[in-house]
Amino acid sequence: MEDFGVVPDVKSEIKLGLGIFLKDVGCFGVVGGIALALSNLFPPTQAPQQTLFFIVGGILAVYLDLRPRTNPGKRNFEVIWMLIINRQPKLFKSFGYYEFKTIDSVRKGDHNFGN
Repeated sequence: MEDFGVVPDVKSEIKLGLGIFLKDVGCFGVVGGIALALSNLFPPTQAPQQTLFFIVGGILAVYLDLRPRTNPGKRNFEVIWMLIINRQPKLFKSFGYYEFKTIDSVRKGDHNFGN
């Protein structure tokens, strides 16, 4: 019989071992793939610049994978992604009475709030 572990919750991360998570591998893979694809833009005479580009790409991958002190539940690439798409999942929208009454009735002073 195989022993299957039970995850504590739905949002738990997949751990590959030794403190390495699947999101870590994905982050390094995406940044490394983009750096590798963009490295073809360098001509052969610019080998030192290409090497520097790979080093900066590696530093960027490490930075994006770190967890910020202000929000330890997310990684930097997740925080940046949330800022880009401006996702606010628990946003409360308050409707004012201007949306349910005409402007003329509000100007007249008719403050009958649905009664």
